[in-house]
Amino acid sequence: MHKYFQQWVLIIVIGLLAGCGNFPLKTISKPEVSLADFKLSKLGLLEQTYLLRLHIKNPNPFSLPINSVDYQLHINDQEFAKGVSNQAVTIPASGEEFLDLKVASNFMRLIDKWSDWKNLIGQPFKYRLEGNLGVMDGGPKLPFEYKGDIALSRGSSGS
Repeated sequence: MHKYFQQWVLIIVIGLLAGCGNFPLKTISKPEVSLADFKLSKLGLLEQTYLLRLHIKNPNPFSLPINSVDYQLHINDQEFAKGVSNQAVTIPASGEEFLDLKVASNFMRLIDKWSDWKNLIGQPFKYRLEGNLGVMDGGPKLPFEYKGDIALSRGSSGS
């Protein structure tokens, strides 16, 4: 009887593995993630707080429920901020959404050639944004990387 049990378990496992080959998660196209806005929200001597607005485009014909994002942002080829957010957002099929992240960093160490914050506002910076989007609880992680230019803007007085 033990011999037949092992054979049935083996048949079931092979059947499950063969069935997973057609599972739709294998055909997920990676979303495009870019930095839509980069605002200074709080100015401190050693640390500043920023609002990063991520623009996420879903090229898939189905909605993507994003439940987490881990990210690393480089400004002018130097690490600026990294972190994890568990903020959930659903990106509609063939649609796009924005995700706001608050981050703290010391921008002054990256821009020692400027002695005045007024010179920074509106100044374009090269950036590289990379990380992973978590899809559904325990689902796959979808990697992203995007390079571009963005200017630092001033946050509203209510931030």
